[in-house]
Amino acid sequence: MGIVVAGFAVITMLLVASSNMFNSFLNGSISDAQSLTQMTQANVKRSGSALNMISGDFYVGGNTDFTVHADNTGSQSVPRLCEMDVIVKYTDESDNSVLTRLDYVSSGIGDNQWTLAGTGVTPDIFNPGIWDSDERMFIDLRANPAVKSGTPALVVVGTPWAVADQTSVIAP
Repeated sequence: MGIVVAGFAVITMLLVASSNMFNSFLNGSISDAQSLTQMTQANVKRSGSALNMISGDFYVGGNTDFTVHADNTGSQSVPRLCEMDVIVKYTDESDNSVLTRLDYVSSGIGDNQWTLAGTGVTPDIFNPGIWDSDERMFIDLRANPAVKSGTPALVVVGTPWAVADQTSVIAP
């Protein structure tokens, strides 16, 4: 009789251990599947996004204000410009390396901020106010402290879809 009870105890422990392992396997598989679904959705959004920086120029009379031009060469629109990243890396007049992310403002640009230039998005025919595919955006920037004369300022523009491009603008 003791052998039968011991046999039931061993079988019960094996069944409990097997069910726990199977439960862990199922939970892990579900979690992996959800992560894979989220990654696929992000990649699909990103695959339709592309950006091409065209050029940039400093405005006459200073080394703080400049403009860059970017083309939306992808199929994704950028409805909220405030979600974009504009980062500037340069050497200031004291030979210090400066790396800063500029904040977006809709108008009235201040130090370390960016906004749409007066020309804005062109041609802004489809979805006015949204940067759509095959449209060019003109961005005005103000960097403080000023960029050292004769040195480049690297401007990186990134979309909410994690696509970025860069251009170099030489200070006068």
